[in-house]
Amino acid sequence: MKIGQLVKSHIKKIFLYCDTVNHDELIKLMDKKYSKNTFGINYPFCTESTLIPKNESKRYWTDLYFVRGKKVRVSSQWVINHTQQFTRYLVTRGITDQEKLEDLMDSHYAPSDNPRISTRLNSRYRGNAIGNAQNLLVRNILSNLGEESFNQDDWEKTKAYFENKCAYCGSEDELVIEHAVPINKVSLGEHRLGNMVPSCKACNSKKADKDFKIFLEGNQHRIGIIEEYMDSRDYVPLGENEQVAKILEMAYQEVAIVSKRYIEILNELFPNK
Repeated sequence: MKIGQLVKSHIKKIFLYCDTVNHDELIKLMDKKYSKNTFGINYPFCTESTLIPKNESKRYWTDLYFVRGKKVRVSSQWVINHTQQFTRYLVTRGITDQEKLEDLMDSHYAPSDNPRISTRLNSRYRGNAIGNAQNLLVRNILSNLGEESFNQDDWEKTKAYFENKCAYCGSEDELVIEHAVPINKVSLGEHRLGNMVPSCKACNSKKADKDFKIFLEGNQHRIGIIEEYMDSRDYVPLGENEQVAKILEMAYQEVAIVSKRYIEILNELFPNK
């Protein structure tokens, strides 16, 4: 289960704990330092909705929760490496137990009732796998969302923002464009200026398809610089947006369906081939 889904599925239980077991816990969850130490996130677990600045609203899910006389929204800034700390929090406070968490994880990874369509009617050495086309379509969609436009001058300004150094290691070697949040149907990164950072070729190769926070795990200084840059360009990562993920999954599957359809049509034209 994705960390965002895991957090969402326990929000009401956490706030019930605040209401009935530990009345002081809500104040702690609204504290940035406590949330950082407890979960590893860079924002308070929750914040009163009226106190969230406009430029920070994108960092919180839109759902409102009424807890101990306060209307709060919960931070959406979670990545996979926060999972262990979050589950530990749930278990140590008795909000849930380890067995229930394991059952939840197991049920998520159970075989699907609707297995993916396979279009591999045959097996051919060095043939073009349908997955390549599916992934290319997803990248194309994510690369063209919105109306933003930018040019070479904008990229030069981006490099200047990072002092013409690698955003990940500070190297002054040759720099290439790197997407801090990878463009794929898991990470949901986009080809926007705010997601493009300069990288040396070594870091570009090592990072591969990792999210920048995972690649830079523990280096809060550089993570902070990249996040500040994203804010300066009004870029908000889609994160674990379930609606976007579902739509992309539909597009991903439709490629396989279309491919299978036209393979069958052409095979009917040439039945003996």
